[in-house]
Amino acid sequence: MPVEPVVEWIRKHGVRWRLIRASGRTTTVDDAARFLGVDRSRIVKTLIVVAGDNVYAAVIPGDKRLDMKKLANIAGTKPRLAKPEEVVERTGYPVGGVPPIALPDNVKLIVDESLLRHDKVYGGGGEDGVLLEFNPKELVEIIKPLVTKLTK
Repeated sequence: MPVEPVVEWIRKHGVRWRLIRASGRTTTVDDAARFLGVDRSRIVKTLIVVAGDNVYAAVIPGDKRLDMKKLANIAGTKPRLAKPEEVVERTGYPVGGVPPIALPDNVKLIVDESLLRHDKVYGGGGEDGVLLEFNPKELVEIIKPLVTKLTK
């Protein structure tokens, strides 16, 4: 079950984050924002991007679009969004449920700097219908990902 690695990661790092089980699907930003009653900017998308031999998890606000040119500058080659089956294959999580934590070691995390203005945001919790409530500043402190402007 894809939620288990997320639960283990939270326990291991001792953060006060929580998983919220929705009453329906939360595959889209709009679904998640509606369910939680929050602005789309508080919903986080973890997008899996392939660039050459590298796999990136780009963590961006739900109301923004990923700037592939900025990602190309980071990757050094032309990136593309992973296909849904590739997302599962490379992360173990389905599209709409990919968390910004508990990812395979070969997946490089990049966080959009605008998320750091929030103390609480919501992203994928490992499967559709499960959301992770987390503090993006704590995420950056623990994982130490690249933090930059990733959106248009």
